[in-house]
Amino acid sequence: LDSLLQEKEKWLGKVKCNKNTMGVTHKKTTNKHLNTKRGIDAECKKKEGGRGDTWWTFGAFFILAIAVFIPSTLGQKVVINIDGNWSPWSTLASPCNASCGGGTQVKVRSCTNPKPQGMEAKDCEGESRQYFDCNTEPCDMQWSEWGPCSAVCGRGMKLRYTKCAKVRNGPLYTCEDDQYFTHTEECNSWNKTGCPSPCEGYECMDFGACVDVSSDEDPAVECACQLGKIFNEDQTECVDPPPPTPSERPIPTMKPIEKQISVGLTRTASTVLIIFVTITLCIFAFFKIWDPARVIQMNMEISLVCAHLCLLYPADSQMIWLCRMISILIHLFFTTCFVFMFLESLHTYSLVAYVVKRDGLLTRWQNFCTGWGLGVGVTLITVAFQYKNYGGEYHCWLQMDSYSLLLAQYAPITTMVILTLTMIEAAGAAEYRKLPGIDTRQQTSAKIMQRSNLVIMPLCYISFMVGTLAEYEQNFGLYGTFTVLNGILGFTIFFFHCTGNEKVRAKLGRAYKTIIKKEKF
Repeated sequence: LDSLLQEKEKWLGKVKCNKNTMGVTHKKTTNKHLNTKRGIDAECKKKEGGRGDTWWTFGAFFILAIAVFIPSTLGQKVVINIDGNWSPWSTLASPCNASCGGGTQVKVRSCTNPKPQGMEAKDCEGESRQYFDCNTEPCDMQWSEWGPCSAVCGRGMKLRYTKCAKVRNGPLYTCEDDQYFTHTEECNSWNKTGCPSPCEGYECMDFGACVDVSSDEDPAVECACQLGKIFNEDQTECVDPPPPTPSERPIPTMKPIEKQISVGLTRTASTVLIIFVTITLCIFAFFKIWDPARVIQMNMEISLVCAHLCLLYPADSQMIWLCRMISILIHLFFTTCFVFMFLESLHTYSLVAYVVKRDGLLTRWQNFCTGWGLGVGVTLITVAFQYKNYGGEYHCWLQMDSYSLLLAQYAPITTMVILTLTMIEAAGAAEYRKLPGIDTRQQTSAKIMQRSNLVIMPLCYISFMVGTLAEYEQNFGLYGTFTVLNGILGFTIFFFHCTGNEKVRAKLGRAYKTIIKKEKF
């Protein structure tokens, strides 16, 4: 209150009244409302008359009442609290307490920015110290000794690790945390003389035996197949070896002059055979002899002539389809020829063994259909399975490179040869009871046919085989043999077939008596 009164007096002292000028001079020009005349006069009147002091006294006492009486009435005091706050961390830390192996440094701060003040002021929260690792490098880090090899008598791995001292020049311990390192390295504990053989306890597959093939560096074993066995493709089993695969046969060749001579000989021989057999066919056709025996021999002769006509045709092996057709026809005609030879032996057996009185077991048409039917059937079955193998790379004779086709060609023909020989032997090996009323002339012809078949059939079979080999091997000597055999075969067919028929024999006998002995009948 006193201070307020003093302030008032100071302010009022600054006002000077001048009645002559009826104005006031104010040192502060900021209070512009006092520059007006009305305000100056009023202020002077207050100073002169004393009315203004009354109002100022009343205000002072009012303020004093508020300042003194109100706090005492409430019974309280005014208290101020200031919370504490941290000072910045110290810039420099304390020295490290260890020179190696890991030490600690400390930074500090204090709760003085500001200090806590007042009855209810709060202290600083948090740590007053910070700790930092220092000089963490080991005092003396070293590698340990190598550990043992992980494999016994073999290749493995060995290991070593770091060891550290906690104080300089102190005892070594296994390093910890990020100072622990390991180092691995390959090792080999194999000793060929000191270690046991790796075959001990090792089991191989069936028919296999363990073989120790260890070196100075490593143990090793192998399984070897025994008793003629070999490994399969994945080397897991011992199996029987496959049959040896023949190497590809080179195409045989002949000198040009030898080839020309061979071709000439072959065609000459085939021509001679065709001539003899054709004469035989013409003789029987002239005399109009068509009995069952003659029908069998005639069809055999026709099939043989057709086969040799195919051999005479100059087929080019480069014309695949034509060469293949010639090879198929040769197979057909030779097979049919041997079928009719078998039917001839069956016919002679039925007469010589007194099975029938005349004309054999089969009629003319039965013999014709059986002979050609079997020949065509065997050939068609073979063609169905081996069509692409017919014909050769350098000839059009029967092919011998394919085992399947070779078997299909020779097996039926060889079977017919064996059956023919069996029937001939059966007809002449035993004494049979004579059949009353048998045709003795046909029986005599049958006996001649029986003996002639023993000559013609082997000659035809050998000629067939030699001709096949001559073309396949391109051998000059075989071509010569084939030529001789064909000439003998043609003459033999002509002679025995003409003399074996009773009607031709009668005709030739009369001709002999007429021409040679000049006898008249």
